[in-house]
Amino acid sequence: MEYKYNYLKKLPERQKDPETCCGSTKQGKKYINPWPSATPRAAAKNSNIGSEFLKAYIKNAFVEREKNTSLKVDLDLKSINEYHEDDKNIAMQLTWLGHAAFLLQINTFTILFDPFLSGRASPISFAGPYRCRGRGFKKFSELPPIDFVILSHNHYDHLDKKTIKEIYADKRNKKRTQVFCPLDLKKWFVGIGIPEKQVTECDWWDEHEVIRIPESVDITNEEAINEALNSSSNRKITICTVPNQHFSGRTGSDNNETLWAGWVIKSQDITYYFAGDTGYRSLPDICPEEEIENYPYCPVFKQIGNIHGPFDIACIPVGPVIPPHMMSVVHTTAGDAVNIHLDCKSKHSIAMHWGTVENLGVDNIESGPAELREALDKKNIPHEEFHDVYIGQIIKLEKKN
Repeated sequence: MEYKYNYLKKLPERQKDPETCCGSTKQGKKYINPWPSATPRAAAKNSNIGSEFLKAYIKNAFVEREKNTSLKVDLDLKSINEYHEDDKNIAMQLTWLGHAAFLLQINTFTILFDPFLSGRASPISFAGPYRCRGRGFKKFSELPPIDFVILSHNHYDHLDKKTIKEIYADKRNKKRTQVFCPLDLKKWFVGIGIPEKQVTECDWWDEHEVIRIPESVDITNEEAINEALNSSSNRKITICTVPNQHFSGRTGSDNNETLWAGWVIKSQDITYYFAGDTGYRSLPDICPEEEIENYPYCPVFKQIGNIHGPFDIACIPVGPVIPPHMMSVVHTTAGDAVNIHLDCKSKHSIAMHWGTVENLGVDNIESGPAELREALDKKNIPHEEFHDVYIGQIIKLEKKN
């Protein structure tokens, strides 16, 4: 069956409560993380870790190191393009495109998360973090049409102007692709030429139901539309915005003027969680392992699990986290990535935010998976429950009987 129209309906708002359903918070014009887990830490006394970090960052910012090819890139375009037609028993197909970019195919919908798929994650072309792994395809015309682009926040390694323009340059996507983004980010998309009606801003805990209307339905006929909406044969998903612990900004003068978020996608068979870029707890530079649990953790992941979980699959970031006093408040250690996995009630999690982008920090960009396995071992959790994948690897989940 051919489909041509996505009917979008905002669902009733949830009652906000700091203990069970924490709403977004502003101080003046700035959004904040309203939890003790986001308390900044000072650099360790008599330590030069902060200055060494800045020196290393500046030194590497203008140099593209030789590309390490140990992370496999192998995108099966045939399987991606044939999914909706051939895999009648598959409820969801998920493909990692590197860093935080995922292609989710669910029901008849194709959704792209945080697509940084070009070269440099920076406002300038000659310096800053850069993508050092391929994406596995040359043009968006090689992929299925994109129904939704979903953004966690506006940092350059998640919101990439070059990639967004490339998506909309494909004539199949120009009028089709709808953006979902956190509050106050719509103006950025409108500013680069995306029609306002194709951008939906969301606050934490907003929910939108999307229903695919068949090609055969006359969308100018209200009675026909209502009949189609009530038909069990229509494909539906719900797109839910959820909190995380991060920050935003692109210019240095706009810090935290737009919101940040994670996302949940629900179908009749599958519940999927994309954590976005997030911290879990703020740690000092020097912290013995046995003392980590003494520091407060972000409560929203348990709230997300209680409201939307359990999740059939979740994508959770691992790093960068050096130096801890600067990074842990907004990024996740391997140990705390496992805590998020447990808090949100995920049955199966995929590690992201590693192995793809150099110069986000001074961590070894390939250290995440090994650190994750070590953290899983400490909690006696099987590696199969939370693991890494290669760029292009496809995860399929079957429909529930």
